[in-house]
Amino acid sequence: MKKITFLFIFITQLSIAQPPTVGLLYDSGNESDGYTLFTPLLNNEVYLINNCGESVNHWTFTEIPGATCYLLTNGNLLRAGKDHVEIRDWNNNIIWSYATTANGIPQHHDIEPLPNGNVLCIVADQTTLAQMTAMGRNPALTGANMKLEKIVELHPVGLNGATIEWEWKFKDHFIQDYDATKLNYGVVENHPELLDVNYNNGNTIDWIHSNGIDYNAALDQILISSRHLNEIYIIDHSTTTAEAAGHTGGNSGHGGDFLWRWGNPEVYRQGNVTDKKLFLQHDPKWVESGYSDYGKITVFNNGAPGTTQTFTSIVMLQPEIIGGVYTMTNNKFNPATYDWSWSGSILGVTVFENKQSGTHALPNGNMIISEASLGRVSEITKSGTLLWSYKNPTGAIASGVPTIYNQFTNPSGNNTFFRAEKYPSNYAGFAGQNLTPNTATIIEDQNSLSAACISALSNSGFESEKVFILNPVKNHTIQFNKSIMADTISVFDMNGRLIYNQNSFNGNSFDINVNPAIYLLQIKQGSLVKKLKIVVSQ
Repeated sequence: MKKITFLFIFITQLSIAQPPTVGLLYDSGNESDGYTLFTPLLNNEVYLINNCGESVNHWTFTEIPGATCYLLTNGNLLRAGKDHVEIRDWNNNIIWSYATTANGIPQHHDIEPLPNGNVLCIVADQTTLAQMTAMGRNPALTGANMKLEKIVELHPVGLNGATIEWEWKFKDHFIQDYDATKLNYGVVENHPELLDVNYNNGNTIDWIHSNGIDYNAALDQILISSRHLNEIYIIDHSTTTAEAAGHTGGNSGHGGDFLWRWGNPEVYRQGNVTDKKLFLQHDPKWVESGYSDYGKITVFNNGAPGTTQTFTSIVMLQPEIIGGVYTMTNNKFNPATYDWSWSGSILGVTVFENKQSGTHALPNGNMIISEASLGRVSEITKSGTLLWSYKNPTGAIASGVPTIYNQFTNPSGNNTFFRAEKYPSNYAGFAGQNLTPNTATIIEDQNSLSAACISALSNSGFESEKVFILNPVKNHTIQFNKSIMADTISVFDMNGRLIYNQNSFNGNSFDINVNPAIYLLQIKQGSLVKKLKIVVSQ
């Protein structure tokens, strides 16, 4: 009997020692302060989690996604559903729900909120063989119907309505040298601002396949991704719809033509297959204002079998603009190559996603990487150091509710999401919101890493001492309510940049010369960590 009991205890302890398979997978304690948003592809939920993997809010919709969601600066959630685009408030109340499919707008993949409250949508633009032939495409390269792409800007009206405020179409910007009797005839090499309608990528139906869209308010320009052409494009949003269909007008003076394109110069006959830099890419984004890589463009460069890139790389580009014009060298748009690139493995698994997925930069220069097939989102430094990793523990709807995978089970790809978004803790959308974790705290049944993270943040040792800062801070002196001892004290600005660090601290105050603002103080004592807010008033 004793032997059996001992064996049972051994097996139990062994199972507890297993690394988590869902939820929080890795936590260095050095990840950026913020919250991560994701909408699983196989259920109706949207989750917002903190760095410990605790759910701080979630929303429930009536349909699966189609396929992205964004937290708006006012705290509302914008989500693309399979047949609707919706806005809900923090408490899941419907603010706006527009039936895109029923209204003839087959939105897919990505949407983009605009500062004026409108929403950009990627929309399928079905075109017949006869129409394609009339535009100069070789019928031998064309299916009975082709899915081209367009961008539609929706202006929400009331609870369920919308008007189309602006529209742009790929087919208004074609060129061809196949048939002089058809539209768009010209010298392809001389028109990099147009798309060669006869570029042969072997796809006779879904020739373009747009999968990502982003907006730059400072430039009033739009960034679009074409997976099957292995290119990304920038177009002018300042045009009218009529100008967007032509070649003049707008701030650029070029109407809706491409202002910049990158990734595969062979498409505009400037180079060959060896010049290709993007491979079935997703999620191009400008780095936000105030971030360390502001103005650059990040891309999840998926890679493709049978090409020179049979792996995924995370890349960053720096377009060159002089006098409002994107520059070229030897008839190819700059830059010649990536500003930064990373490829490698996360938790022993090589990053290689042949579809979906995404990436974006954080304020301090770290990168978020979303792997769709794994339902995994991770944060790395530019040098490739893993700081944090989390796997979606939810799957398909069963008996009216999402499947929740228990710890140490394998979702086997049933927990996919299109991508995830991480927002810094000072993001405007969090102002005034309750970010206290839900009663259930984590989504899965158990997670030893989450438990350790939660314990470290609550930090019973520090809490028992009731350590706090005497805010607001004046005369550049950070004053504690009592003397403390710490291995390290660090001060970060709200963009996550380290501005002060002191080892082996012992005392009740220290001086720091900073401008009036809100800062984050991190105290480390052994494995314990405490974070306090600093308010500098003068």
